[in-house]
Amino acid sequence: MTWEEAGGLTGNGQGAYIAMKAIGVGPGDTVLIHGAAGSLGAFAVQLAKEWGAKTIIGTASESNHDYVRSLGAIPITYGEGLVERVQELAPNGVDAAFDTAGAEAVRASVELVKDRNRICTFVAYDLIEELGLRVIRGERSAARLAELVDLHSKGKLRIHIRQTFPLEQVADAHQLIETRHGRGKIVLTIG
Repeated sequence: MTWEEAGGLTGNGQGAYIAMKAIGVGPGDTVLIHGAAGSLGAFAVQLAKEWGAKTIIGTASESNHDYVRSLGAIPITYGEGLVERVQELAPNGVDAAFDTAGAEAVRASVELVKDRNRICTFVAYDLIEELGLRVIRGERSAARLAELVDLHSKGKLRIHIRQTFPLEQVADAHQLIETRHGRGKIVLTIG
């Protein structure tokens, strides 16, 4: 694992792990992951696949559909009509949803998932109480990180680095993050 990959794994890798465990993703589930091409969403897709989810649907821009497919999810475009498009792909329903995209995505999740305890947002915190969702938080741990590293070493967890920036270009990195339609992790390098 490169230093850039190691830097890109710990935060989003552990965040995805915490979220997917909290909503109980496991064998046979149909899981919806909003923002599946971003670093957090991409880790979530791969963990859902590793943990036996039957169907993984990932929202992403059209330009990222091939990437989302390569991770193991069925790509779907977000935006108007999302609920209906998901229902076509999952006529028996969606068991769990993870939102990394925002208000529209979490509201769609509430329409699609029967058990609100199986919905997690890491973006639309302001809607958690209104929609009756659980606050899901966790602390990073060395044991969890070791498990993620093991998955990576076995070729079961890819770490896609979108772009690296030297520390002195942190403002440029933040501008790129704010475009919100990227693929993978943006990493700052030091030295």
